[in-house]
Amino acid sequence: MRKENIASIYNRYVDDLYTYALYLGFEKGIIMDAIHDVFCKFAASEKLLQDVSNIKFYLFKSLKNRLYDIYKARKEYAELSAIDLQETPFNIQVTIEERLIGQEEQQQIKNQLAEMLESLTERQREIVYLRYVQEYDYEQISELLNISVHGCRKLLSKAMQNLREKYGTLIFLFLLS
Repeated sequence: MRKENIASIYNRYVDDLYTYALYLGFEKGIIMDAIHDVFCKFAASEKLLQDVSNIKFYLFKSLKNRLYDIYKARKEYAELSAIDLQETPFNIQVTIEERLIGQEEQQQIKNQLAEMLESLTERQREIVYLRYVQEYDYEQISELLNISVHGCRKLLSKAMQNLREKYGTLIFLFLLS
């Protein structure tokens, strides 16, 4: 990976990385510092990205690890065993492009989808986001969430079952759009 390619990779993925970190509950300044740390690490060692088959996934994983390192460093007085990285907040703020539908319809759909997602646990919201918005496969999601592929499938299945029980087929209309 040549240095001039790092800039194009940054421009291609910075918005997705930033949005994901916001959903994890980190502050904007910390997020940008962490994103820059990740890319500085890559710029310093060109070999890091050479063997990566999925750059976007690798960047997500690197960013999440960097954010947790920052989080742990800021919580110096907390015992490491008290920090549960498996249960970090994950808050999706739904956005739908205005040009696709009128503003009133957009607000109604946004409210319905936000209500649907609020009925899920934070972990379930995160897995729905990774699977249906970022379109990661189960192996990638399991690695990001630090759970087995089977656990990943089970968590997503439970989330979808909860949504089906509460909202019926309406949820599938949102996921297909």
